[in-house]
Amino acid sequence: MASTTDVIEALKYTYGVDQVLYLVNQEVVCWNMFQKMAKPVAGRGQFIMPIMVKNPGAWTGLAEGGSLPSNLNPDTTEAKFSLTEFAGLYNMSWKLLQDARNSKFAFQTALKMMEAGFRRRVLKLLNADLISDGLGKLAVLPAADNQTTITVNALPSMDVGLVVDLMDASDHNTKLADSRTITAIDTVNRTVTISGSAPSSTAAGDYFVIQDTVATSTSYHTNGLLGIIDDADPPSPKGDFGGIDRGTAGNEFWESVVLDNSGTNRALTEDLMMQLEDNVREKGGASLNTYLSNLAVVRRYHDLLREDTYFAMGSPKAFDGGVGVGREGGAQQKGKDGGDGRTIYRFSGKPWHVDPYFAANTIIGMDTKHFYIGHGENSVPRPVSEIFDNTPFFRQTSNTTFEVAWYWQGDLLSDNPAAGAKIEDIAES
Repeated sequence: MASTTDVIEALKYTYGVDQVLYLVNQEVVCWNMFQKMAKPVAGRGQFIMPIMVKNPGAWTGLAEGGSLPSNLNPDTTEAKFSLTEFAGLYNMSWKLLQDARNSKFAFQTALKMMEAGFRRRVLKLLNADLISDGLGKLAVLPAADNQTTITVNALPSMDVGLVVDLMDASDHNTKLADSRTITAIDTVNRTVTISGSAPSSTAAGDYFVIQDTVATSTSYHTNGLLGIIDDADPPSPKGDFGGIDRGTAGNEFWESVVLDNSGTNRALTEDLMMQLEDNVREKGGASLNTYLSNLAVVRRYHDLLREDTYFAMGSPKAFDGGVGVGREGGAQQKGKDGGDGRTIYRFSGKPWHVDPYFAANTIIGMDTKHFYIGHGENSVPRPVSEIFDNTPFFRQTSNTTFEVAWYWQGDLLSDNPAAGAKIEDIAES
């Protein structure tokens, strides 16, 4: 019979740095795309990035013996980022722990439960933050829907049992449904069912978030790609990205190019994709190395390639594993170098990545050298017992359970949002 200490040590492995990094790389599509930056331990405790907004120096033609040109001084500003704190709890019953000491099957079950729970809850919600607009949107309504089973516009980043608020997008403060539990999810039909009574006064753009994480001037979420790569400031609860107001004259350098169609979806074309690349080069001085969208948009890109499809009539044979959204060798969404969502598709030689939960009708292109995941002392979510001295792994509760407490500080940063660009209003059918 194993001791409780033996079981705890084995359970800790599930939360070990290498194991957590492996799970993050597999489940959070954006994680592997970006560089990582550790929070400075001195100074003001922030990420402070110097940004050049006017180049120095002068260069001009002149007559022999003529006067030197007037020097032009540089102009710089600072982007300042404070990390967002996250905490979580995970319960294990006394019975499960005791059984795990005596039964190999129960022990394996306990490990699988912890890993599956970590994947489906912590990593799914972390991914939702990184691909959102700074509000951690889990699902967005395409139209008013005053029912308990609500249609959303993309694959929802939720699972059954999650407690959520349905927020009014007009003020980011009014809760159209307050602290409701998700009771069912229909991924095919893009519906979520909530507990309690039906909401009222909903409208297109209203969205679900984890309960009590968004209010008028509060967003307990990281910055996200849709808020960073944009020509407007992130929603007001999150505030100006890096403390730089994009609405102020002279701050246009902090804006990304957005190719929209005034809210009317249109077909994806090669010209739109080329505009995306050109705009990043012209405005951001960068070169795209990554595209990101959801699965439906990739299917539309596949349609563009149909003219290159042909049949070998002389010696017909079955298609190989290169057809569809998988990778070479038949592998599916997870990239062989990690869970970066890389598919077999490319544009201008640049890989196309898929996040199934990404925003509807949208493509993002970016030069990933200008985007970073900033983090505190621990690079990934960790149990507090692994961060602070003299802190137990299991904490006693008022029930016949122990709980494991987690902690992480992190955010998505950029020193050049114009190194990314966005296409909106892409038809998915």
